Amino acid sequence: MKLKSPLILLLAGLAAPLAHAEVTIGGSIEADILFHDSNAAGYRGEVELDVEPRLYFTGTDKLDNGSEVIWKIWTGAENYRSDADKGNSVNSMGSVRTWGNREAWGGWRGDWGQLQFGKSFSPIYNRLDGTYALDGSGQYIDDPGLIYYNPTNSITYYSPSLAGFTIAGQYSFRDQNNQNEGQSQSYTYELLLGYEAQTFRIDAGYEESRPETSGLGGSQVANADGKKDKFAFGAGRVKFGDFDLAAGYRWWKHDAQGEGVVTVVDGGTEQSNAFLQALYTFGKNRLGFTYSYFWDAKDVNGNKIDDSASNAFAARWTYALSKSTSGYADFHYTMNDKHGAVGADGPGNPSYTNDADTYRVLFGTYTDF
Repeated sequence: MKLKSPLILLLAGLAAPLAHAEVTIGGSIEADILFHDSNAAGYRGEVELDVEPRLYFTGTDKLDNGSEVIWKIWTGAENYRSDADKGNSVNSMGSVRTWGNREAWGGWRGDWGQLQFGKSFSPIYNRLDGTYALDGSGQYIDDPGLIYYNPTNSITYYSPSLAGFTIAGQYSFRDQNNQNEGQSQSYTYELLLGYEAQTFRIDAGYEESRPETSGLGGSQVANADGKKDKFAFGAGRVKFGDFDLAAGYRWWKHDAQGEGVVTVVDGGTEQSNAFLQALYTFGKNRLGFTYSYFWDAKDVNGNKIDDSASNAFAARWTYALSKSTSGYADFHYTMNDKHGAVGADGPGNPSYTNDADTYRVLFGTYTDF
């Protein structure tokens, strides 16, 4: 009891200089149980958990000229993170549970837009994930072919809306370690264009990376000859009453296959996929269905890899349990040609997907706080 008054005085004293700054604490928790299986020879299905607790801190300080200083630290403690995986300069999605492993940046915001310095999610990834990869379809719309997620040492810009048009871009210096004469510095960059009206929007983006290392030989070695990885997409969404429809096309070419790249077909460096999505909302319910087709891939010499196509389906029923919590059940199913490699859990596992059908049944809840 004797500590109560001094503690209150101490906290008040510490808070006084920050009276004009604002700090927000928030986060989310996703808790899923799933069963996945494949008819590939020797593969056994199993029950797994997918648990994703995430916590963020954001802050703003209004400047005398009307603009704001802003910052964010966002940490994930998901159960799939591994203490043995330190991540890399463009993707820490599965890395060790460290402070700010998702985002850690500071910047400025005003009538001219928003500018961020530090580890930030790619604007293209944010757009795909937040606008198109809905109702459990992220394994087919977010991940395949993507060359980075949240690069470190990046400069990120989001414009204000100008008559519905927006532009966003990002440039990353990646690990900032290359100081060798005659060798170009590694980088990533991207550009995202969008237009939004009352009932529809369209988006298009392009990103390119010159990674520190190349994985074409099966293991990561120095990217001495400056090979590059590329990704592009175009998509649109339209709303008709309770119905919401979307479609898009994605293309990638991985000449380097640097760390962080999400490859699909084994030995494939170039591939594309398209998707169709339909959502229907009624009362507290939403039904979602997504179909995606993956065309045959090409190898490093530009030759088509025959029988490397895949079909992927995702269906979800979501029910609003409160303003902040929803429960859902979903079903994924994929069909792969001889060299196709799209699984119900995502791309790039030949032993689980080649010449096989895969499926996943999942039940879960998601809460924002």
